[in-house]
Amino acid sequence: MMDTSVGQMQRVRFWSVDPRVREIVNNVADAVIAIDARGNIELFNPVAERLFGYASEEVMGHNIKLLAAPDYSRHHDEYIARYLETDDPHIIGTGREVEGRRKDGTVFPIYLSVGEVKVAEFHGFIGIIHDLTEQKEAEKLLLNARTYLQDIIDSIPSILVGVDQKGIITHWNHFAAAERDMDIREGVGQPLVKLFPFLEAQLGDISHAIRERHPVRKERLPLQNGGSSRVIDLAVYPLSSAEGLGGVVRIDDVTERVRIEEMMVQTEKMMSVGGLAAGMAHEINNPLGIIAQSCQNLVRRLSDDIPKNREVANNVGLDLGAMRRYMTERGLSQFIAGMQEATERAALIVTEMLAYSRRGTSSFVPTPLSELVETVLHLASHDYDVKKNYDFRRITIERDYDTRSDLISCEALAIEQVLLNVLKNAAQAMAGNPHQTCPTITLRLRDEEQWLRLEVIDNGPGMSAEVRHRLFEPFFTTKPVGMGTGLGLAVAYFIVTEQHHGRLEVESTPGMGSKFTLRLPRHEEY
Repeated sequence: MMDTSVGQMQRVRFWSVDPRVREIVNNVADAVIAIDARGNIELFNPVAERLFGYASEEVMGHNIKLLAAPDYSRHHDEYIARYLETDDPHIIGTGREVEGRRKDGTVFPIYLSVGEVKVAEFHGFIGIIHDLTEQKEAEKLLLNARTYLQDIIDSIPSILVGVDQKGIITHWNHFAAAERDMDIREGVGQPLVKLFPFLEAQLGDISHAIRERHPVRKERLPLQNGGSSRVIDLAVYPLSSAEGLGGVVRIDDVTERVRIEEMMVQTEKMMSVGGLAAGMAHEINNPLGIIAQSCQNLVRRLSDDIPKNREVANNVGLDLGAMRRYMTERGLSQFIAGMQEATERAALIVTEMLAYSRRGTSSFVPTPLSELVETVLHLASHDYDVKKNYDFRRITIERDYDTRSDLISCEALAIEQVLLNVLKNAAQAMAGNPHQTCPTITLRLRDEEQWLRLEVIDNGPGMSAEVRHRLFEPFFTTKPVGMGTGLGLAVAYFIVTEQHHGRLEVESTPGMGSKFTLRLPRHEEY
């Protein structure tokens, strides 16, 4: 066993090798600790005293494990022994983060660099120790700030994507990652248009906004994704930092909002016209009735089958037979028939106007929607026109019903009128398509929370966006003169939205058919 005084002399001898070395060690900014080959402390500078809370006299000659956290302390002697036997450096000549232990028992983070020392008869190791407490606190605050900012942008219900001036994603939020069904870490470093290809047409505007540092906002951009359509709002907010140019791209899916706005506009149009419809109908009905009655009387008084007509003709010297031949030669009979047909058509318009303006006062009763559909299909099967090459019976009907209950509270005749108008509109659209090979209407019935949703899907010619936006307007029609009044779908819309507090919407793309979606409040059974 080594004599304590000899060990003390060795320590004093090592410590006093060179006053310049002692001065350097005492004035460096980090703790300096030297140990011998057995791990006993030989050098403990003033910074080490302040850092660990020990005076140098308290630790000199003690094993360095006194200053190490438990995890490091358990393996310290093993590290030294392995190094001395095998020259395995492990931590010798390198640095790493470990934990130190103060006199009061508190553990704190340090950065430890260890080197080997051989001076005369002394063989040991010297460690440079840097306190990482403030750095770790700063890193923790930075991490908390980043987490907080990430939580903020993740809570915004928009797609947010940070990009550099080359369009490479530098950051994105939870909604953006969910849009691509990816982990939030996977998108960083990817080109924006690779993950969001629908933005390729907007890439020029995005680059311009970032380069010129001028925000860009574009609203209601239509997107086509297969058979479905979406509408988005796009905003680009440029950023400027010391690292270069960049920007934030914000994408909001406003499809539902646009649909609701269109419904509100449509409803307002109908309400404004609805106030006029009833008054117009009654005003037109009076002269229309006179014209219809006059046409009937005219036909009757020109007939030679009525004795009174023959009597008056004889009294005035008129040959009824010659008069009828004259009328035939001059086409007067066709004129009268045309007047009667026009009168009947006008009467139909008046009837539809009255239906359009009439508020629902009938009693609503629980009715299975599927039964109403089947009733209307039966009625529609008798709808055909040989001259127009139109026959509802030639249309294939596909049913797809899947609901837990299809009861709705409604006025059955009114909903039947809606369904008939929608089905006839689809059938006539397909009949007017010369390239139609197998006309098909699919009826899909589904549950949707508090609604029952009925989809009427045809494979007809579809319609343009302009036609689709005006489809439910009163008196709007794409049919030739004499083929339609333009009130059928307007009446259907009014019945659904105003009388039954439901929704009637249409989706259509030219060449890809149309889909009418009818939503009606379900009748809950208790």
